[in-house]
Amino acid sequence: MANNFGKKMAELLEKMDDKVLAAKINAAFDMLKNDNYDELAKKLRKVDKNEIMTKLNEIDDEKLKELKLNKSELRQKMNNIDLDTVQKMLGENGPEIISKIKDIIK
Repeated sequence: MANNFGKKMAELLEKMDDKVLAAKINAAFDMLKNDNYDELAKKLRKVDKNEIMTKLNEIDDEKLKELKLNKSELRQKMNNIDLDTVQKMLGENGPEIISKIKDIIK
């Protein structure tokens, strides 16, 4: 019985993690759309860039559907932001992260 509880808890946490991830992605796009680059830069400085790549590597078409994120909408949002600026905010991992994001939404 404890094993079933553990499985249910793990499933619940995974779903919550997905919702948090989707919310963070949408919040980042909103900050960029509103030209709030300083706020995003401050948040990105606090995040482990390797963790970002790990999360991005987990995203595929199925994961996007689970997160209720639409590729065409994401592409449109990406067209409206200065990716060079975001890449610079991300530091030395910037080119790799931006490239991965582009791969995901193409």
